[in-house]
Amino acid sequence: FWSRQNPVLDTAECVKVAHTTAVDVYQWLREVCSTRLINDGPVVLCGPGIVVQIDESLFKHKPKYNRGRRADYEQWVFGMVDTSKTPSLGYMQMVDTRNAATLLPIIQAHTAPGTIIHSDEWAAYARIARDIPHLQHETVNHSEEFVNRATGVYTQNIESYWNRVKKRFKTMKGVHSHQLPSYLDEFMWWERYGATSEKAFYSILMDIILQYVAGVTCILFNH
Repeated sequence: FWSRQNPVLDTAECVKVAHTTAVDVYQWLREVCSTRLINDGPVVLCGPGIVVQIDESLFKHKPKYNRGRRADYEQWVFGMVDTSKTPSLGYMQMVDTRNAATLLPIIQAHTAPGTIIHSDEWAAYARIARDIPHLQHETVNHSEEFVNRATGVYTQNIESYWNRVKKRFKTMKGVHSHQLPSYLDEFMWWERYGATSEKAFYSILMDIILQYVAGVTCILFNH
């Protein structure tokens, strides 16, 4: 059910288990996805001459235990997409602030030398070329145009990426605030290892085996 991206409520009804049980299983699978991404090492996008589009997006999500004012539960997420892939392959990270001190280290850590960065003219991005010399940086002024008529620079790929992410979250009837990091990881896992429901099924099984069964087997043999 999870590998077919069935909503958790539908899964609970189909397999005749309590809603809370299905929620716990889905959360555990997201944790498996997060561990896989951690084990893979830092995501590094693109390379010489390839464009990465960057942007930040505001996510509104449910407060834990469904209490509190929704406005108190808004979270900025910084995103990057490799435009050489179809659909664009992304990386996302929650951020508390959108200043250069926060965003530039993320950009530097997750882009290969020679990558071309395309962005809007958010002030924090103005220092990319100066502070990260192995990157090129070009912009489009969204207050005037969606495509830079002089250079052809645009950011539609990252905007489409945000739409895909939020559409996925919407099908799940929203995301609780404390679970947002695992949902972002799950989306990135799906991009890389779950292109189809069949691939997702076998990929998550292998990840479970490597993270749990393989570890138990080693302990047994060592004893």
